[in-house]
Amino acid sequence: MSDNTGRNYREKAIKIDMNVLVRDLLKDLWLIVIFGLSVAMCSYIIYSLLYKPAYKSSATFAVTTKGSNMVYTNLAAANMVAETLTRVFSSTVLENKVTKDLQLDEIPGKIEAQLIDETNLFVLTVTANSPHLAYQIIKSIMKNYTNVTDNIFGNAILNLLEAPKLPVYPDNSPNYYRIMIISCLLGMAVMSGLLAYLSIKRDNIKNEDELVEKLNTRLLGVIYHEKKGKALHPYSKKVKSLLRKKKSLLISSATVSFSFVEAIKKIRARYEYKASQKGSNVLLVTSVLAGEGKSTIATNLAISLVKKGYNVLLVDADFLKPSVYKILQREVELGQEIGECILSSKDIKEALIYDESSGLYLLLGSRLMSNSLGLILKDSFHKLISASKKIMDYVIIDAPPITVSAHTELLADIADSTILVVRQNMAPTRAIQDAIDILSDSSSEFLGCVLNNVHMPIFGKNGRLLHKSYKYYYGYYDRKEAVNN
Repeated sequence: MSDNTGRNYREKAIKIDMNVLVRDLLKDLWLIVIFGLSVAMCSYIIYSLLYKPAYKSSATFAVTTKGSNMVYTNLAAANMVAETLTRVFSSTVLENKVTKDLQLDEIPGKIEAQLIDETNLFVLTVTANSPHLAYQIIKSIMKNYTNVTDNIFGNAILNLLEAPKLPVYPDNSPNYYRIMIISCLLGMAVMSGLLAYLSIKRDNIKNEDELVEKLNTRLLGVIYHEKKGKALHPYSKKVKSLLRKKKSLLISSATVSFSFVEAIKKIRARYEYKASQKGSNVLLVTSVLAGEGKSTIATNLAISLVKKGYNVLLVDADFLKPSVYKILQREVELGQEIGECILSSKDIKEALIYDESSGLYLLLGSRLMSNSLGLILKDSFHKLISASKKIMDYVIIDAPPITVSAHTELLADIADSTILVVRQNMAPTRAIQDAIDILSDSSSEFLGCVLNNVHMPIFGKNGRLLHKSYKYYYGYYDRKEAVNN
């Protein structure tokens, strides 16, 4: 039983990993865009329903006094008129005359009189929801205002300089394009903020430092995100044809990068050293959740051991969802299924499949086994593993995810040591810790974790955006370290 567990796990203070945060937002970019477009569409519909057009019709007047051509006198008269005209135009007397003239119950519009600064000019404006109504109201005011203003303004004279016109377009014409753009951007900002909050609050493993700090466990290696075929020329027809056929990430494939191969070698070297110290040769590889890459890691680890000259058996013990046969792209013939071998109590030499392309000995399954628990508990399965321990240098068992099946605990008792594959930014930290505790409580030795599918950093530790050439050298020195180890 291993003592390198994190049983003293406590939730740490939240640290923002900008690289993970940006990648989470980019991953959910479609959701951000859809939400922004939805907000824009809703804004358009709401504004269209609430929008009320406002048409304005205006008339410009010059104020002069009887018998005076002095500018100062005219300006003073204009100020006096401007101060009182608004009250006059909204007075009951003028309103009664206008409503009577237009045969209305009330004036359905807004009347304003505004003085033009430092002039004796003022503008009379009527605003209504109909162009004809705005024009009719201002014409009626001009027709009837003299009956009200003669006794108020005394010797002030209002000279019409610009007659009112029938408005063609509303004064408050909505800019739907601008409204939708602003609404879309606001919606995207809100959704981005929500997703960023959820990403920050999500308690999972975002980088190597968090794995060691939160789980207090050994980090066996880091597998960086691998783009299929990135090591080959992108314009080669032969390469494109090869990529269509070869989809699995295997270190024996020409389509994987040098850094991926070296990362597997580093994990293999550390396991090999531990196994030689303890004299153990059966390794169980598992994960917390499905899709974390445990089968790919187990297969590549086995191939790496073969390349060192060892005889290696790879056992696909994930009876609920076998996948090694897909990774190796190998058909499992009738009678070669691991479940059939266990049920028929086949001898180890009869049950083993030798794969020439990888050099591995295999115990594979390709079908879902409904009685998977019974298969693990059968003596014939234990005899197969015990016999393989004697004739093989190493036995690698690909086990089901711990949260998917309880079978992994039984398989861990069969193995000599265990490895937990943790995918970046996926499984909850507490679930990972529970898995470590389960593996540590088994009779096998828990060796540590492999952090899988780690993306190269977008930002440096100082928060600055890394240039592409810097990330290239970052990867180069990481590969150089792997070679030296």
